[in-house]
Amino acid sequence: MGWSVIVARDARPVGFRLAIVPTTSAAAQSAVLDSVLAGFAGDDTPGLPHGLVLLAPQGLVLDEGLLRWSPPRNVLLEVPQDALDDDNTTQLLYEVQRHGIRLALRANAGSSQPRDRLALFQYVIDVAGSARPPGDVALIATGATSRAQCDAAFKQGASAVLGWPAEAAPPGSGLQPQQRAVLELIRMVQANADLRDLERAFKAEPLLAYLLLTLVNSPAFVRSGPVASLSQAIGLLGYKRLVKWLVLLLVIASKSSRSLPAIYCAVARGFAMEQLAAAAGLPVNAHDDCFVVGVFSLLDRVTGQPLTALIGENLLPPAVREALLAGMGPHAGYLALAAQLDGLGMQAQATPMVLDAASINRALLLALSANDALQSVV
Repeated sequence: MGWSVIVARDARPVGFRLAIVPTTSAAAQSAVLDSVLAGFAGDDTPGLPHGLVLLAPQGLVLDEGLLRWSPPRNVLLEVPQDALDDDNTTQLLYEVQRHGIRLALRANAGSSQPRDRLALFQYVIDVAGSARPPGDVALIATGATSRAQCDAAFKQGASAVLGWPAEAAPPGSGLQPQQRAVLELIRMVQANADLRDLERAFKAEPLLAYLLLTLVNSPAFVRSGPVASLSQAIGLLGYKRLVKWLVLLLVIASKSSRSLPAIYCAVARGFAMEQLAAAAGLPVNAHDDCFVVGVFSLLDRVTGQPLTALIGENLLPPAVREALLAGMGPHAGYLALAAQLDGLGMQAQATPMVLDAASINRALLLALSANDALQSVV
């Protein structure tokens, strides 16, 4: 599987599309889709995301088994335009829609849409600049390779864009004050600063202190009672886990910026690397390091500053720096694999061969679930 973010007109991510390639053509469509939705669930995970989930199976034959499929309302099935050439398949889609399944049409590039059958769909996915679908059918524009093209698609009536350009933020955008504060806290933790010094640093940033206490009092942490002090919160997390949650605070501190899609993708990549490391049986401290690598790998696109400058200001572990700056070391293969899953760009590298396709898919689904849960907290 591979995924792409879906970004609304206000530049806020509203969900994602999952491209699903079956390992066998004999697999029933409904069985494949059920297995994907089941993969979001885990003992310590939030479960099915609340945002828009667009399932896009490739090469599967639509069959009557879909009539027994009952996905939640936020889950849509993508249908290729060629499927509408067959009257029997079109009739099946009408029955599927009456059954309560919501559909999206993947339009063929450069061809006109079958307007008499568009009432079947909630969304049409088409290249920006194509004719707008009529009525209540919303357009999700695809194919934009720059932020200017995304803006143009919105001006032309698109409700959302599929995917987000790989270009960095404008060079002059710089870091916001709270982002700088979080990066300084990360530097302090990596330098094993005294607990009292960390507490004072948090107290100097009241919003970050509030966010830290909010996070440790969330259902994600097992504790005997409410956590009211910063030193207690830091002690509950421990220094290694604190680095990870500081990265999340970096995201929260950035929530009002136009870099939200890049932030969303960065955190999803971090969670994916964390899950991949867990699936490979790496020790827990490597899970956290992989999370940091994943998030920081896109930080230049969030801040408009080169990674060398950002990382140079922080005493990150050697394995983390090596993966980010040289594409080498024990975490580099997991970074390359996570980048292949999100399609945001990395040179092809050897990936960890200890992981099979099922483990990789499971890691991706758990990562997307965790990322969606974080966005709801934000």
